[in-house]
Amino acid sequence: MRIAFNMVSLHTGGGNRIAKNLLLSLENHPEHEYLIIIPVDKGFDYILEKSRLSFTVIRKPHRKTSFLGRLWFDNVQIPRYIRSFKADVLISLTNISTFFPPVPHILLFHHPHFVYPESLYYRMIGKVERFRKIMEKICFRLTLRGSTITVVQTPVSKERLITHYASDIKPEAVRVIPHSAIPITPEPVHSFTYSYDKNTFYIFSPTRYYPHKNLELLEKIAQKLIKMNISDIKFLMTLDPEHDKRSALFLNKISRPPLSKYFDNLGFIPTECLEDIYHHSQAVIVPSLLESQSFSYLEALHFHKPILTTDMDFAHVVCGLAAWYFSPEEPEAWAEGIAELKKNPLKREEMKKASAARAKEYLVSSEEVCQAYLKLAEEIRIPLKNN
Repeated sequence: MRIAFNMVSLHTGGGNRIAKNLLLSLENHPEHEYLIIIPVDKGFDYILEKSRLSFTVIRKPHRKTSFLGRLWFDNVQIPRYIRSFKADVLISLTNISTFFPPVPHILLFHHPHFVYPESLYYRMIGKVERFRKIMEKICFRLTLRGSTITVVQTPVSKERLITHYASDIKPEAVRVIPHSAIPITPEPVHSFTYSYDKNTFYIFSPTRYYPHKNLELLEKIAQKLIKMNISDIKFLMTLDPEHDKRSALFLNKISRPPLSKYFDNLGFIPTECLEDIYHHSQAVIVPSLLESQSFSYLEALHFHKPILTTDMDFAHVVCGLAAWYFSPEEPEAWAEGIAELKKNPLKREEMKKASAARAKEYLVSSEEVCQAYLKLAEEIRIPLKNN
């Protein structure tokens, strides 16, 4: 079978990790031929250089593409590449892709903004960003209509997708494939240089700045901890001030006393250093208003870490009993929970055991994910060949 993979917009974050882990697992399936469309300089070449497979590769330079430029690439260039490669199936991991694919199309949906219209996120963004989301939803709807199968990561995502796009997709055309966070990196694991203090309770926040990540809540939690006279707690952030002006503004706020003693920004962390930071952290915090599956959850479960997160359906479906849930509008409750976790080793141990149990129950391997996609590809290709 000849399979084309559209990974072109997966520059960072969870989508980038999904694509890389899938590429690594394709190594176990040389019976197929693969076209992969990827962004330049986003870590894919490390995998390709070590591969035994002869991938056909299209590399697209990463730049701030105009909306019309993205439409052109998705709907003119990609179909050309597919026809030239003579693909049997297209698998897009990109949420938005070709509206009228020339072959059967599997689409991965992992952009929660499209299925949470009630989210507090929409109160936080400006008119320009809100307009962009409206346009993206239109493109997503058109992509859905042209897809043969749409893959989601959780049953919650499936239910919401079917509810909000009932006129665009049939329930039987939506499949659930949870994704794998392991391996965290295809590259050798490295230690991260940081001076940990044995008396400090470290809470890891492994994310870049985006409005829906709700990082401002951490500032409010720290203010509550100050009022409670709780010290020796440190949030480990991974923010790049160059990524977004809002990131720089947030970092400026938390760098001023008295908040500064509760935060250390480690900057952008290469994936090969993440494991070291998880091992040195006592808990993981995810204050997000929107998530699909979140690699932060999967990684925290893998390392058996207590999880503090928002009381939202997307969190419960992944974390189960392994997390402590709080309202995103009640920073005092978060502060009280953190204080309790810090002073109570029995509570920490209980949450570690719950995390380990949930990891065993819920986590899947990258190979299982890859096999699920290849099985779907066979499913939608065979009926076409028999007609």
